[in-house]
Amino acid sequence: MTATAVVLIVVAVVGLVVVAMAVQSLIVTLRELRRTVDDLRRETLPVIAELRATVDAANGEIARVDSLLDTAEEVGARVEATSRLAWLVMRNPLVKLASASVAGDRAARRLAGGSSARATEAPRALRAAEEPSDGVVIGDDRNRSRRRPRRVG
Repeated sequence: MTATAVVLIVVAVVGLVVVAMAVQSLIVTLRELRRTVDDLRRETLPVIAELRATVDAANGEIARVDSLLDTAEEVGARVEATSRLAWLVMRNPLVKLASASVAGDRAARRLAGGSSARATEAPRALRAAEEPSDGVVIGDDRNRSRRRPRRVG
């Protein structure tokens, strides 16, 4: 055998020893990894179960809140409809009450002796309502065909 063959055999044996040590280190590392994974499973499975229970409870609460929001929307719609109905019912009596109040005020001024021109004059809001405007219908719905003529100038 030549010196080169001996060197190659020694290098091969050293290489096998290095590979054997690397495999041994890899086996130890894999065992540690397996223990770590087992520990991780042991600790995380109960946490995942708790998390699922929490998510289920949260879903129940979300459904409850959704139901409450639907109910609140229905109540809001009913309140709005009731408010409109109350306005339609109360509008005419309120206008009549305001008219009676203005008439009573005028009568009280006349009885008190304040028969000035201001007491007999219609309030500004009533005068504005009586002034003609373009295309305004005079009277109630039965008299729609009669319109005041447009003012010129």
